[in-house]
Amino acid sequence: MAVVTVAGVIALPGAQADPIGDARARAAALNQLVDSLTVRAEVASQRYDAIQARLAGAVNGSLSSDRRLEALHQQVENAQQLVNARVQALYASGGSLGTFAALLSGDANSAVARTQMTASVITTQTQAIRREEAVVKTVGTQADRKRLSATQVVQLESAAARQRATVVGLLAEQRAALSRADSTVRRLVRQQQRAAELAAAQSFTQAVSQAGGQVDGGQLAGGTRAPNPTVAAALAAARSRLGDPYVWGATGPTSFDCSGLTQWSYAHAGIALPRTAAEQWFTGPHPSLAQLEPGDLLFWATDLSDPATIHHVTIYIGNGLMIAAPHTGTVVQVQPVYLDGFFGATRPWASQS
Repeated sequence: MAVVTVAGVIALPGAQADPIGDARARAAALNQLVDSLTVRAEVASQRYDAIQARLAGAVNGSLSSDRRLEALHQQVENAQQLVNARVQALYASGGSLGTFAALLSGDANSAVARTQMTASVITTQTQAIRREEAVVKTVGTQADRKRLSATQVVQLESAAARQRATVVGLLAEQRAALSRADSTVRRLVRQQQRAAELAAAQSFTQAVSQAGGQVDGGQLAGGTRAPNPTVAAALAAARSRLGDPYVWGATGPTSFDCSGLTQWSYAHAGIALPRTAAEQWFTGPHPSLAQLEPGDLLFWATDLSDPATIHHVTIYIGNGLMIAAPHTGTVVQVQPVYLDGFFGATRPWASQS
């Protein structure tokens, strides 16, 4: 991907006869740069989220290995104590020599009893030794697994640190680009962003109509009423977080990234979504634009043919609107649906019904 330098955005070469036109051009270039950096930061953030989810699993696996090893060591100790007790019982009975002496004494009943007891003790002892050997072998296997888990934790921590550095660097680049723009350019940036939102809303309406759906008075057929109590609970949860800050890697309850918000909201409806946007794509059927209902998850990707490139997710609320945790510097908010980079929709509650 070609990288647009901040200097190239803020300082265009040559004198301009139209200062306002120059400012608009710089604002458009700045918008393009910021949008590009935002997408790249979202991609990096989602990768970070995926690593963190794997890291949590590895840590839990390591803790489980610790508990399993502790239990196995206790089994070994118990087995050893049982063997010792059986050996002592065998010696107390006179051992094999005592049994042979009993046979020669002519006391047949006593000899039979001693023989049976000795055989039982030896059998039990042998079984206990075999159990101990099996447990010891299991201890070795579990110890190997723990070493693998510990190695995986270290590797994932290193990967998370690298991905975190990538996100931080991209966000710093955004801030630098914006801070170098003068007030006129920043004002024009905001104006262009608002105009883009209005254009996006109109494009969405047209796309729904072309797909065979209907948008009357700004509402999709069926309005904004939740199709079922599950969706109602998820939307209520999402609305309760309006105004909370976007923080990449956050899963609530007072700050969120995009997939953290959708995961948290649907958890309050009793549906467990995976951590990343790309994983959430696979949690239900995929309605078309004409079939969208409140509660559907909407996704954006860098490659519209590859769900692995999904980097952003929101919750559709009807009327061409969605609740989103957009990016750093914003808050959880209601936005018009836009189609630039739109990948599709998923209906997570449908797979639960």
